[in-house]
Amino acid sequence: MAASGPIALFDSGEGGLTVLRQLAVNFPGEQFLYAADSAHFPYGEKTLDQVRAWFLRFLDFFERQHARAVVIACNTATAAALDEAQRLASVPVLGVVTPAAERAAAVTRNGRIAVLSTEATYRSGLYPAQLRTINPDLAIVAKPCPILVVMAENGQVAGKDVEDEVRQCVLPILDTGVDTVILGCTHFPHMRQVFNRVVASRARIVDPGEEIARRLSHVASPATKATPQVEAWTTGDPDRFSEIAHRLCPDLPISTRALRWKQGSLEMLRQSSLDTTPD
Repeated sequence: MAASGPIALFDSGEGGLTVLRQLAVNFPGEQFLYAADSAHFPYGEKTLDQVRAWFLRFLDFFERQHARAVVIACNTATAAALDEAQRLASVPVLGVVTPAAERAAAVTRNGRIAVLSTEATYRSGLYPAQLRTINPDLAIVAKPCPILVVMAENGQVAGKDVEDEVRQCVLPILDTGVDTVILGCTHFPHMRQVFNRVVASRARIVDPGEEIARRLSHVASPATKATPQVEAWTTGDPDRFSEIAHRLCPDLPISTRALRWKQGSLEMLRQSSLDTTPD
């Protein structure tokens, strides 16, 4: 990997675009490489061993693209592969869990923290472990909300159905007295306005994307380009990815190309797909 290359982000699908939005604010004019393993979405239903094996192939892909830093913009992949990725990579590899856990531990007033996540992140126990490492006296309530992941991946991030599901997920947790809620899946901040309405003044919301953007500024120098550039790759349908990406991030110039799994490795398909560069 090269020190002058792009900043790479990885997710199982469109969720990591919430992290990308934050990085684009903190790193204006940056060149980003976004890769989504949409063919295996949702990761929350997979085993951590499966996710680890898939992500390490993407780490190889980022190396071939000369990325100068890698952000695992997926809580499940962070739980599965961060330690091994940091051991293998020659550039900084950051996950979303530790920055979010540290922020939540710092802002809670009553020591009661909720973590909303995918099933796999919930089963991993990574967030409670991280939080208790920071402060063993914290009381943690964890809950998987898989339907919200699927809704966000389909570009459904507002409206009555979304708000009903968010309420069903969040209100029982708020009733336990938590004062801090970690959005422990990067798909959830796509619904941030709905979460804000449901949570209101009852708790503080911690967005891992905001925290990882702050953390990355300490390990990667900003670029000098005038406008941001985003090259996206997906193992799913690039046209569908571009359509959803444009709906979720209309202000970001994203061009999307296809990756394919072939005998356990990633193969680049060079044909261009729908370009979501703003007019």
